[in-house]
Amino acid sequence: MISLVPLLLALMGCGPSEPAGHGHSHGPGGDHAPHGHEEEGESIAITRWTDGYELFVELDAPVVGQRFKYHAHVTRMADNHAATSGTFALRFEEDGFAVESHTDTEVARAGIFAKDAPSPTKPGDYRLVMTYTDGEDRVQWDGGTVTVGAAEPVAHEGDDEGEITFLKETQWQIPFAVTAAAEIPLAPTVRASAVVSTAPGQSTVVAAPVEGLLAWSDGLPVVGRRVQRGERLAALVPAGAAESWSRLQADLATSRVDLDLAEKELARVEDLRSRDLLPERRLQEAKAAVERATAELAGKRQRVSALSSERSGALPVRAPADGVIVEVGAPHGHKVEAGAPLVTVASGDGVLLEGRVHDRRRAELGVVASVSVKRGDWQDPRALTDAKVLTERLVFDPHTLSAPLTVVADDPAGLSIGDLVELEVGVGEPQPRLAVPRTAVVEINGQDVVFVQNTGESFTRRRVTLGVTDPTHVEILTGIEPGDMVVVDGGFDVHVASLSGALESHRH
Repeated sequence: MISLVPLLLALMGCGPSEPAGHGHSHGPGGDHAPHGHEEEGESIAITRWTDGYELFVELDAPVVGQRFKYHAHVTRMADNHAATSGTFALRFEEDGFAVESHTDTEVARAGIFAKDAPSPTKPGDYRLVMTYTDGEDRVQWDGGTVTVGAAEPVAHEGDDEGEITFLKETQWQIPFAVTAAAEIPLAPTVRASAVVSTAPGQSTVVAAPVEGLLAWSDGLPVVGRRVQRGERLAALVPAGAAESWSRLQADLATSRVDLDLAEKELARVEDLRSRDLLPERRLQEAKAAVERATAELAGKRQRVSALSSERSGALPVRAPADGVIVEVGAPHGHKVEAGAPLVTVASGDGVLLEGRVHDRRRAELGVVASVSVKRGDWQDPRALTDAKVLTERLVFDPHTLSAPLTVVADDPAGLSIGDLVELEVGVGEPQPRLAVPRTAVVEINGQDVVFVQNTGESFTRRRVTLGVTDPTHVEILTGIEPGDMVVVDGGFDVHVASLSGALESHRH
């Protein structure tokens, strides 16, 4: 569930009317005043990414002989961690040589280095290099060209801002991640709705050796029950003794009814006797009737048990292996033919997925690049790494307009027998395609969109056209370019931050 508290804080703290980049106060703490550049002239906002860290820095445009204030937001991208330790350094270079530098040895507060630093002593264009070091981690960002003014700040052309503002302080409080859109190998997919069953070779069937009547044991073999190899599940009463067994079953049912009636009569007589409405003799007669009915029922049970015992010729039905019962062939007391399946026990983890394909754009399945499966309670598909597609060509039935597709997997990936799932089979040789993680795509009012991070705290909503998918990525045909930093975790939260009305969308 998404927490709306940090999002409301973001919406309250940074509305559309604020200046881009510096319209909010970070409040560095300590001796540093809130960062409000709107009263201090020109400012510069720089956002840079490496494989491990993101830097979003805001600084006053430097002027010769003056110190400039800065706010540097440092985020570890692997886990959206705001830097809480380490050092941050700024260095002005000219022709590859440092002419002025400054090092901040501690964070002002989580994620933010905020102090002031000296400007170079001569005006002109300098290359700004920024470095963050924490233990063995060291990362460097090229901030590009910064112009130092001779007597007043010089306006700088900043990064393009997005239409959605989402503060770093809020990003750090929620699951949040971005990654660069890039070309990766993807193959077209075939989808099918499928049912999970036991894989061939992973189950054992016990069949009736002869014709007879099936007598289940007290521990009924129901589907889903775990059994141990050799456990007695039932007895098969041969056809020759089946008539006697059936008659005994009927007598046994009659005896149960007689005992029930006798017990009810005894309860009635005991009540009347307690009020002196019946003589003691009637109470003794009622008790004797219960005892006779109990003895008669016990005797008939014993005769049924004897007839279904191995000594009387009945054949035991035992669990063929350790495992789970997945199918029961016939109910208690029913006649079964020789060779009829009585019970099926799944003894392995392998599963068989049998589905139907309705998309006729592809028929040959000779080269399979990937197989994934999605169940209703899973947010993301799971890859079946050892799956084997048994269907080599889709053959469409003109009556159902679909074709069967069968996949077998030794690793069930969390599936259970009887699950209804959606299969995705990547077909053909993977080709390089511009793609993003599937979690980056958010559906808003029926449209697929991704959110692109323009700067540290500004984002753009992009409508996209989707192509082929695999278990983790989806091809983007239109809407973004290679290198765009897309939000892969937290896109819905960015959407909520952009709302001025009701929440009308949901996760893709």
